[in-house]
Amino acid sequence: MQPINFDLVADIYDIYVNVTTDIPFFIKETEGVNDTILELMCGTGRVSVPLLKEGRKLVCVDYSNGMLDSLKAKLYDNNFTADVIKADITKMNLERKFKMILLPFNSLSEILEPEKQKQALVNISNHLETGGTFICTLQNPKVRLQTTDGVQRTLGEFPISTNNRLIVSYVNNWDAESGLVTGYQYYEILDNKDNFLGKRILEINFRPVSDADFREMIKETGLEVAEAYGDYTYVPFDEENSSFIIYKLIKNRR
Repeated sequence: MQPINFDLVADIYDIYVNVTTDIPFFIKETEGVNDTILELMCGTGRVSVPLLKEGRKLVCVDYSNGMLDSLKAKLYDNNFTADVIKADITKMNLERKFKMILLPFNSLSEILEPEKQKQALVNISNHLETGGTFICTLQNPKVRLQTTDGVQRTLGEFPISTNNRLIVSYVNNWDAESGLVTGYQYYEILDNKDNFLGKRILEINFRPVSDADFREMIKETGLEVAEAYGDYTYVPFDEENSSFIIYKLIKNRR
């Protein structure tokens, strides 16, 4: 089973992924950080670009060439500067440490093996200065798994141009034994007369991480949870009802 191949949809990703609810949170959390911030699994720069607009300095890492090409185009168009690096966060060695590291948009779950998820967290800790801050966001499995029932759902309909639109739908299944969610996202392009123009299918695999699992994985990393929020307005995490688990961790001496 392979990680999500975002190269297949990198050219249309920004059309249907236009979430901004977390942007004020990341802007606030990075206020006063004058050192370079490491953003992991940055994608096309959904978070990176707003942070750069606020004057933050970034190193941006992702494993998808297509997503990074899109980010580089945005940097060029906006006359921004950032180091853009292709790397697997379970193996990367940037040969430097950072005072702040960000892992937005529930991306740890895209790593499919628990051992590799833990290795990613060890690697992140190794890139974080003592006393530094790591912010990691996850979907809360108790809520997210409610829609992993094999039912196809529409994610949304998005305009591509004045004449064409993109319809995105998905279907997910959760296997309790393996702990994996598998499924597909479907992308259909139609014109304003409902003529079918094209279709893509993206295999979606991810491994949800519970609060208990996350806290177990960080035990030997030197990372400690300072705060755990249930959404981007700083509401405390509630395992039964929160859609997200937003961790603010501190690197301690080991």
